[in-house]
Amino acid sequence: MDYALITMIGLLLLLMFLGSPVIFAIGFAGLSYFFVKPGMTDMLHMYSHKFFTGMDVFIWLSIPLFIIAGEIMTSVGMTERLVQFSRLLVGRWRGGLAYVNVVGSMMFSGVSGSALADISALGPVEIDMMKKDGYRADFAAAVTVSSAIQGPIIPPSIPLIIFSSLTNTSVAALFLGGAVPGALMGIAQIVVIYFIARKNNFPANPIKALTLGLAFRIFYNAFWALFMPLIIIGGIISGIFTATEAASIAVAYAIVVGICAYRTLSLKQVWDILDRAVRTSASVYLIVGFASVISWILATERVPSELTELIATLDMQPWMLLLCLNIFFLINGLWIGDSVQLLLFAPLFTPIVAAMGVDPVQFGVIMVVNVMIGLMTPPYGLGLYLGSAISGQPLAAIVRKSFPFLVSNIVVLLIVTYIPAVSLTLPRLLGFLD
Repeated sequence: MDYALITMIGLLLLLMFLGSPVIFAIGFAGLSYFFVKPGMTDMLHMYSHKFFTGMDVFIWLSIPLFIIAGEIMTSVGMTERLVQFSRLLVGRWRGGLAYVNVVGSMMFSGVSGSALADISALGPVEIDMMKKDGYRADFAAAVTVSSAIQGPIIPPSIPLIIFSSLTNTSVAALFLGGAVPGALMGIAQIVVIYFIARKNNFPANPIKALTLGLAFRIFYNAFWALFMPLIIIGGIISGIFTATEAASIAVAYAIVVGICAYRTLSLKQVWDILDRAVRTSASVYLIVGFASVISWILATERVPSELTELIATLDMQPWMLLLCLNIFFLINGLWIGDSVQLLLFAPLFTPIVAAMGVDPVQFGVIMVVNVMIGLMTPPYGLGLYLGSAISGQPLAAIVRKSFPFLVSNIVVLLIVTYIPAVSLTLPRLLGFLD
């Protein structure tokens, strides 16, 4: 391997290990290659060229638009309505509010497509409700963080859009491929809660004085949020519009719902929403640009080809390679963020696993499940830090309480990895795969 490439990778790992901001670490590591590699200073213009062309992709426009749509639906009071609807469905069971937490995240995923947005929006409401109902705050935070990671797996999903753009995989097929694994993750967490609730004698939390009329009002209030993912997914699958156009329609739909249905959207809220969306999108776009430089460098140095040759030399079977990649992604999740892993490794490993007969749709779902699990693994797990900030509980306490959910999520990961039908059946049934 070229020493300039080794220098770039080593510098990236060192800066990340020292806690440098991700954007700076990726950008500076990529820049170092041009000064260490002989003759590459004359090619320095490629740095800025790849940086901008990496961001200049039509589908990337969907990311800020989905963020805006999710922020609008959250700002107009959709969170409380979804929580009440979840209570209507599962609140009467023992451990009701813990189930509500999981089901609420499952439904919210159809609006935001982001795990951290899920924790930020639902966390304060759900954790406060669970504390008032007698649950320990650290357990409430652990359930909130664990349930949120299913959000970016169930469509619409920002990480799956990123994977689609990086690997030229059908975004509709990826959305369909993520639906069942995301639901399985939620079901696995419900099973864990069932046993914990029985052991700790958690209370039920049904809606008091429930009548048919009250149940209908709760459903009606939540309907507008529930209908939004149907428009997005239905339009993409039917070919009526692309993922980016779907994101634009989602924004328009959210505005109409906020003004006409909920009647709570104000101009001040719109300004605050745009401000938050711009800040979030800017950080994503910068990471995308700098990661595009590193991807170009790896391609120039023939790293994917060399890795393919190495795997062929080792006579590694597909199941062994997928196991190694799962371990690799999970370890990286201890100190690298979800989007960074996707941007650095999706273009690198997808051609390799595809050459071994693994469908890119299945691999995309496997990779997204891996990086989402990373949000709940210390020391870098951003979901844990956000849950700690919202609940006021020590990070270590939340980590201990979230361990059973971590195990259940890894079990689902193994199911998705070694049973291809879990992620490929829906895309095949609807004609997106042969």
